[in-house]
Amino acid sequence: MPAHETGKYKLTAIYSRSLEQAQAFASDYPVDQLFTSLDDLAQSDAIDAVYIASPNSLHFPQTQLFLSHKKHVICEKPLASNLREVEDAIRIARENQVVLFEAFKTASLQIFCCCSSRSAR
Repeated sequence: MPAHETGKYKLTAIYSRSLEQAQAFASDYPVDQLFTSLDDLAQSDAIDAVYIASPNSLHFPQTQLFLSHKKHVICEKPLASNLREVEDAIRIARENQVVLFEAFKTASLQIFCCCSSRSAR
């Protein structure tokens, strides 16, 4: 079930480099604000958390930006390019008392669970 359908979460903002793309995405979801600047989004009180699904090379700098603005971060894998970046991200999350985790959605897929349980035998 998509998160927005659970009633536990509310999509409050959408970011895109293009306002037109943000508007197109927003047409499918009830959303309060659209952003074309990551800095503006990070500074906004409209969000508590962010899901980062950008190209891999942008994961760490974007994660760093949002964590430093006290936003919880869910980042698609890979979280970063190397161990130093991962350690920095964890440090920044701890300093700002926010949650950081890597989205690894395949871990919850039935085939992954089945294979994991078989390999444990």
